[in-house]
Amino acid sequence: MCRVKEQTKEATPGNAACLIKIDKWLVTIGHRHSGKLDLPGGLRSGQESAQCTAHRETWEETGFNVEVGRFLGANENGFRIYACQLQGNFGHDFKTFPVPEWATTEVSSIQLTDPFEIQIQQWRFEEELLLIRRLFNQAD
Repeated sequence: MCRVKEQTKEATPGNAACLIKIDKWLVTIGHRHSGKLDLPGGLRSGQESAQCTAHRETWEETGFNVEVGRFLGANENGFRIYACQLQGNFGHDFKTFPVPEWATTEVSSIQLTDPFEIQIQQWRFEEELLLIRRLFNQAD
């Protein structure tokens, strides 16, 4: 089931990710194969919308049932990034989260990261980090 904020619902297809902001922190995943940080997200399946792709991929990689909100921007390849909200009381008390068993082949860690302290060589797609920082400042 795809959870999208009603006011921001769109039918745009595409590959997508969730930018999840908690106070001054960004939820990032550690990509098992590259050893680098990234947003939860990935490739579209069938005819699903980009928002549903962002929701499904975030669930598959983190186990978080986010609500996908407004479109924030896209990288050079058209990969769409959405502001996503976690349900419940997710504060900054915990800096790491357990990786769901089903996700361990792709994801090595889930953590809160200060996007302005990440070194460019730590980000999976280095050319994308400046965009992520800009979008982080635009997110709710």
